[in-house]
Amino acid sequence: MLKDKKLLPRIHLVDTGFLDAALLVSTRRDYKVELVGPTRPDYKWQKRQGLGFEASRFIIDWEKKEATCPEQRTSSSWTPSVDRQKNPVIRIKFAMKECLKCPSRAHCAGKEVRRTLTIRPELQYKALQAARAREQTPEYAKEYARRAGVEGTISQAVRAFGARRCRYLGATKTHLQQVLTATALNFVRIANWLDGVPLAKTRQSAFVKLMAQPASF
Repeated sequence: MLKDKKLLPRIHLVDTGFLDAALLVSTRRDYKVELVGPTRPDYKWQKRQGLGFEASRFIIDWEKKEATCPEQRTSSSWTPSVDRQKNPVIRIKFAMKECLKCPSRAHCAGKEVRRTLTIRPELQYKALQAARAREQTPEYAKEYARRAGVEGTISQAVRAFGARRCRYLGATKTHLQQVLTATALNFVRIANWLDGVPLAKTRQSAFVKLMAQPASF
């Protein structure tokens, strides 16, 4: 393992599928590695409508185990639970008598009689909020742009040089093939740079190209 060989990176660039709130905490705690990538967005309708009553606008008091809404009302219950994916969560509810008379109820609870929140435990919640805030910074955009180069290199090695297939048996010969493949890839890139060959654009699937066509009816 990289940890045993003391080769762990300071930052690991990942896609959304590998950026879970629990992983943000455990990777930093166990390996001292910071996961960087796009987090799963808040998909609730309050966030999509942009009316200011999404979950991130609620103030969480972890010591008192209560939440305060944008209208300064305090939650009435705080219950540890487990969601459908077996993740530990906290379910927070506000009193019906408070929500029913609230002037912002339509933008907060909607058709429900009261507002409820489901959040991760403290460390995971704070890590996720910090990651989402980081995504909005120019530093994040610059850092994560490096992943495109890595993915492009892997794609070229696989498509043009058959990097996923080993022609030999044994770790030593496999390693030699990997070194030769990387060397050949570098030679091709140098030759293309000297010849002024422009970088290829990101490929689009046939469906994406079809959807981009203007309507003709």
